[in-house]
Parts: sequence; structure tokens; C-alpha cells
Amino acid sequence: MESLELRIFVKAAQTKSITKAAEQLGYVQSNVTAHIKKLELELGTPLFIRSNKGITLTRDGEQLLYRAEQIIIQLDELEHEFNKRTASLVIGATQTIAGFLLPMCIAEYRKQYPEVSISVRIQDQDHLEELLQQGQLDCLLTNSESAIFGKLLFQQEEKLMLIAPLSCSCIEDIWEYPLLVNTLTSCPYRKALLRWKSALHKNDTEIIEYDSLNGLLNMAAMGGFTLLPQHVLSESLPLQKFYMRELQGTRIKLWIPEHGAANMWNPFVMLLEKQLKRHTSACL
Repeated sequence: MESLELRIFVKAAQTKSITKAAEQLGYVQSNVTAHIKKLELELGTPLFIRSNKGITLTRDGEQLLYRAEQIIIQLDELEHEFNKRTASLVIGATQTIAGFLLPMCIAEYRKQYPEVSISVRIQDQDHLEELLQQGQLDCLLTNSESAIFGKLLFQQEEKLMLIAPLSCSCIEDIWEYPLLVNTLTSCPYRKALLRWKSALHKNDTEIIEYDSLNGLLNMAAMGGFTLLPQHVLSESLPLQKFYMRELQGTRIKLWIPEHGAANMWNPFVMLLEKQLKRHTSACL
């Protein structure tokens, strides 16, 4: 019996779904199924009752879940003690994550692990992916649609808001103003907004590119509209905010190197998840 099998079993039990467990762990579904079957074979008992609605624990599965959770906690604590000897953390992140969401996570993380030295690298995703593959990053936070050569530890949907001047009382009013986007063509908010504009056949809309998040926010307040995640919006700016379901879909993802140790990231993942849920639970 291996710790990986126990972690997969616990995640499947928590999500009540092989598919969701595979997605959250960053594995293909067949691998998750294979590990669970191997565990059942080793223990000589079925752990789940499978149905079209998902999976539920058997009595033996319930017994194993309690013990497996305790084992994982002990393993993580032990690994953390060893990791204290080389306590440094280099995080790569895109602009919107690094400037707003990440500081809150780091502040909470340092309260729990003050001995860890933290460094943040801010670049576009292409450069960050290269740094991850070269071993210059311990982890990478991004929200791009494209896949990365690495191990996906966590992902959660962002809550996006269409923002415009305060004078816009309804969504139709925004078309009186120019559309504001980041200069990076790989920006997921830019892509989503331009797709939406094209779908509405608003082909004559003026587009202004701005290579600064603060610039986009200030331009929107003074006369323009753009799409940004809720966690970057400031209450001090006079902005009208619209929640558009058709403009949702970007996900914040945490990647580590392909052969990196996932266990050491559990505390950071938990803090990230907590911060994201604080911003997304209202509308998702």
C-alpha cells in the first residue's frame, strides 16, 4: 500500500466521483480507477459502491477513510519537518494573480511558516512555463487556457466581472465606450472579451490595449469597459460591475514541476482555495 493510493482514495471519497478526483489531482481518470482497484485488491475488499450517480463508500471504505486521513496528516507533518531544513519557496505568477490574490495567500502562509523564504517572479505564462521546466520555480500560478508541462495540483474557476464607468446603468450602455484589453494576446480575459464582442457582431467597437492592470482599472472608471476577475477590483474606483454568465470560464491553476513532490504544497493549496472561495462562492 502506497501513500499515493491513499491520497487518491481520500480524494475520491471526498468528491464522491472518480472524474472529479482525477480532475482535482491532475491525473487521467483511468489512473485514478487503477489505483483504487489496486488498493481494493491489496485489502481484499471493495471500498466503493459504484452507480450512475457516482460512488459511495462501503462500510470498509468508511473505516479506511478515517485511518487514511490520519496517515496523510502525519505524513505531511513529517515531510514539513524535513522541508524546514531547506525552507525556500519561489513562486511564478501572472500579473493579475501576483498583484492581488497572491499577497493574501503569502501573508497567511508566512504566519504558519515564518521560516520559509519566499520569492515571487512575475512574467507572462510562456516565460513562466520555461522557468518551471528549467527548475527555477517551485510552483506556478496561472489562469491561461493552455496546458503546461508539469503537475497540476489545484484549479478553481474565477469569478469575472465586466466593469465600466459608473454612468452605465445597463449592459447596453457599455458600447458607448471603447473596449479595453491587455496587450498580451494570450491573456484569458482579453480572449473571452473579444470572443463575446465578435459573437454580438460589435465589429466597429474601438479597442484600446493597455499593458497595466492599474491602467485598465483607471481607464474603465474614466471611460471604457473591460473584463477582470473580481479579486482585483477596488471599491475606491467609481465602477459599474456586471456579472455575465456567458463570460465565465477562466480557472486559476497551481502547477509544480512534473517530478515535484506534491505533498509539501498542501498548506499553500488550502490557503489558495480558501482565498478563491471567498471571492467566487457568491456567484458560482
